[in-house]
Amino acid sequence: MAFRDIVNQDHAVLLLRSAVRAGRVGHAYLLVGPAGVGRRTLALAFAQLLNCERPDADACGECGPCRRIAAGHHPDVRVLDIANDRFIEAPAKDYKGKDIPIDQIRALRHDAAFPPYEGRRKIYIIADAERMNPSSANSLLKTLEEPPQRVTFILIAESSVALLPTIVSRCQLVRCSFVRAGEIERALVERWGIAADRARVLAVLADGRIGRALEWARSEARMEARDRLLDLLPALESGDLMTRLDGAETLWRETQSKEGDLLPELLDLAVYWYRDLLLWKQLADPAVITHRDRQDQIALLAPQFSDATLGARIEGLEAAKESLRRNVNARLALESLFLSFEQAPIATR
Repeated sequence: MAFRDIVNQDHAVLLLRSAVRAGRVGHAYLLVGPAGVGRRTLALAFAQLLNCERPDADACGECGPCRRIAAGHHPDVRVLDIANDRFIEAPAKDYKGKDIPIDQIRALRHDAAFPPYEGRRKIYIIADAERMNPSSANSLLKTLEEPPQRVTFILIAESSVALLPTIVSRCQLVRCSFVRAGEIERALVERWGIAADRARVLAVLADGRIGRALEWARSEARMEARDRLLDLLPALESGDLMTRLDGAETLWRETQSKEGDLLPELLDLAVYWYRDLLLWKQLADPAVITHRDRQDQIALLAPQFSDATLGARIEGLEAAKESLRRNVNARLALESLFLSFEQAPIATR
């Protein structure tokens, strides 16, 4: 969880590391960028460096403070992350879990008034800071205006727009960007030991978010859902009306799991499936396809489709994804999508 573990956020790492080297650590930072690009990892890596017993250009990752911060047990590094049920104090019984309530900010402010228990600096990480309601935001603002000594606040948000301008003005802005697919693929193979073919799929599916790739890499259930999807799609092409309706039902049920709503990501994978067929028709090059572990199947099926049919499949999938974004019933969206597969693919000779 040190800076060396962060993938392709060099500018953000340089800014934070330079502050430590110069002895000019600010009292508040705002990490902005898309979810899943490593903002939480960056915040924890910064907390490690600030409290490491053997810091150099990076935290050592091995001393007691580094290990406790990584495990979430350090008394001077507190994380407020309501999406993952991490609170400064136990929430009220009637708490609905939508906004960051003022009682959490009050508890944070009370805790911050005391000096560090054992570290050099107290760190408070507030995830999804844009979810602070007006009362919470104004309460935090009071502390940011008169920050306690040896305390650093790290706010994490997708954008600064949803935060009070007065809060943004009192934070040092650190921007986190999307990660290139090639960087994600390389990191999955070299750092996490993911097989190359699987890493290729995950890197493309991640859409610039390495956190999304790791969620899939660590979940056999998700990868099994992907395999069942890729088995289903060819069956729909040769099936009748009932086969397509049953396919919609099957895929819809596939997404109703403890893994959360997988449907948007499965539809992304389906887009890449038909894109692979189209690319294989044109180039027959394994290097350009996403589902490389299905190369033999792609090579066999691709000649059976016309370019127009493959284009129509991709357009239909994109339309289904747009319907989901508009909160159209997922089962109906899938039925409409698969019924559009009624016309058999036209073979090209």
